[in-house]
Amino acid sequence: MPRPVVAAAIVDSLEHPTVLLACSRAYPQELRGQFELPGGKIEEGEDAAAALEREIAEELGAHLRVGERVCPDGGLWWPVLGGRVMGVWLAEVAPSSPTPRAGTSHLEACWVPISELGDLPWIVADLPIVEAVAARCSR
Repeated sequence: MPRPVVAAAIVDSLEHPTVLLACSRAYPQELRGQFELPGGKIEEGEDAAAALEREIAEELGAHLRVGERVCPDGGLWWPVLGGRVMGVWLAEVAPSSPTPRAGTSHLEACWVPISELGDLPWIVADLPIVEAVAARCSR
């Protein structure tokens, strides 16, 4: 079974979110330019929260204040590409953190109003996750 992955739905404020950081993939070619939530694979024996912190630091050069988990109905993990499952957490950039920036994994990292998230070309497997994040943020 493929290793699970983690992702962060990074918003401007956990208490009153208005925008989300959307990242467009640089590779593979078939996903290039499509948007996703940043994150990556959990290493062998690694805690999911530690993996999330590590992946965001590696991909975006930022540190997070992690909030609540966003789960699908009836479970903790979202089905994503390649038979993997993904855990997703709301998060905001930690006060002492550098500003997130696109690294080699992404073409761009841009702040998008939550009400406009549906206008972006999301990776198909990520779209229901983003819809759940948007619904959670709109409460």
